[in-house]
Amino acid sequence: MEEEAKIRFKFIKLKEFKYLSHLETVRFIVMAINRAKINVKYSKGFNPNPRINFSFPIPVGLASMAEYSDIEITERINEEDFKDRINLQLKECMKVVESKNVLSKVPSLMSDIAFCSYCFKLENFKKNVGKKIKHEISIHPEFCHSIYKLDYHEIGGFVVNLSIIGYTKTLENNKVFKFNEFLKYFKYLSNNESIVFKDYFKEEAYVLRKGNLKTPLDIV
Repeated sequence: MEEEAKIRFKFIKLKEFKYLSHLETVRFIVMAINRAKINVKYSKGFNPNPRINFSFPIPVGLASMAEYSDIEITERINEEDFKDRINLQLKECMKVVESKNVLSKVPSLMSDIAFCSYCFKLENFKKNVGKKIKHEISIHPEFCHSIYKLDYHEIGGFVVNLSIIGYTKTLENNKVFKFNEFLKYFKYLSNNESIVFKDYFKEEAYVLRKGNLKTPLDIV
């Protein structure tokens, strides 16, 4: 009988890799795993597929510091060895940053992840303007129920990091946070205040445990 073995890993998608679609990302990761000679479990039937699952797809063009995947393998291997072997087959801007052996049964990533956080690096962002934009977003019908938390902090001069945590699925009658719709609306508000977008990216994904936000790797 084969040993049950699963690894959960976190990887980044930056620069040119942010333009890969979800399916292209899956193929890229699967090919790297095959080149690393990691023995993956396959589904049964006429068309077997590698038993690997990913977190929610992100919009094409959005960089991410926190993509997640679960992979079932035929034998347990060291977490650091797994990460090193995969990264030899990947690029610096799309690599595994952390991995853990899954030692107990956990829900699938898509069913478990409840929130994602996004970071916007903004220039010419004054406190009074920040409060105004925060208020406008909080009363906008498309976002007032889909944003779990919105905050910002200065990183020097008139440059700030604005952080948004949005729902990835319906919880307690809240709407799902749609990043592209928010980005369009936020850019409209920002242009009216002459705010410059320096950068934006997905920062992290979270599951909910006893009222607290945990990353998918915190719970394995």
